[in-house]
Amino acid sequence: MLGKPTMNHASAPLAPHFHRNAYEFTFVTEGTIHFTVDQKDYELSGYDIFITKPDEVHSTNLIPLSTGEIYWFQLDVSAADHLFFLNQEAGQDLIDDLSKLPPHTFRPGNSRLLQHVKKAFELAGDLLHRYFTAACLLYALQEIMAMSSDDRLLTPDIEQAITYMKDHLQTELPLEKLSDLCGLSLSQFKQKFKAQTGISPRHYINYQKIQLSKQLLLEQRSITDIAMELGFCNSSYFTAVFRRFNACTPSEYQRQKEGRPGST
Repeated sequence: MLGKPTMNHASAPLAPHFHRNAYEFTFVTEGTIHFTVDQKDYELSGYDIFITKPDEVHSTNLIPLSTGEIYWFQLDVSAADHLFFLNQEAGQDLIDDLSKLPPHTFRPGNSRLLQHVKKAFELAGDLLHRYFTAACLLYALQEIMAMSSDDRLLTPDIEQAITYMKDHLQTELPLEKLSDLCGLSLSQFKQKFKAQTGISPRHYINYQKIQLSKQLLLEQRSITDIAMELGFCNSSYFTAVFRRFNACTPSEYQRQKEGRPGST
């Protein structure tokens, strides 16, 4: 099974679920998404890959799906002779290799992998190209299995910019100041930041601000005060950005949390 959802606005969270006898590979091409497995949270952004193994329960832990785009495919491994048109011996080798994959998320070191996944999706509906589709996905899996580390590599300047962002979420954070901090022009900074993180600097800043705002909302602070404290120009813009990431307004978020069983 293959899928490619594009979220133009935040949507409902994914409830806990699993895929019987099937791996699921999710490729984040735009935006930010959360997954939770065994009470551990994973935050993914553009170019990250998330893997769940057969029968492994996962969800977004009540966090809505925010704007963005993902590709995913599920691979049923219950029969070794039904994988990508491989013979049984080769199929079993693939199943054995997949079982050794580390959990659960990592970032590919090159763009070829995603290009092959996208190509597979373009061809998947045409039976005449079924072998080529299988070859593209098989190539992507081989690339994944060949990767030895799940660490995201950031250059010192972009890492410094991210640290500065997190330490100054309660300011406006103009991109010109961040580019100066990195010793880059504004266009160079935007390009380099997205190349290494998968999302734009402004998307990253707004996402982090909204995550902080959720904590402040639970303290029953006024929406206007929170908007001003986090450097938004007004409460209307804050509400629009909040809704983009959470499928609800700040006031609706407060009411939801107040109405949750066991809340005070």
